[in-house]
Amino acid sequence: MEPYREKLIMTYNELIAFHEELLTRIVNVGMTGELEDINQVFEKDDTFQFDKEMFRETNDGNLNLLLKLHDQLEDTMNSFANINNITEEELDDFEE
Repeated sequence: MEPYREKLIMTYNELIAFHEELLTRIVNVGMTGELEDINQVFEKDDTFQFDKEMFRETNDGNLNLLLKLHDQLEDTMNSFANINNITEEELDDFEE
């Protein structure tokens, strides 16, 4: 793989990691702020699959900013992958 292509794949992998971490931060902010009452229902070692849509339409300006950033990041990632024709296979096979 040529160096430029390598850097594109590396960059996209970093965007994926940031995308996942940002979603974790959204959940943490939401569950300790606006949705704290719901958070109290969970017990230690409970598991639940969160969806970012659960955190929309709140009065928490910080949460809304994080959601907006997450949406913009998704749009950017989709454009980046499409423009550069990045495939799942390339991402799976890539080693830094």
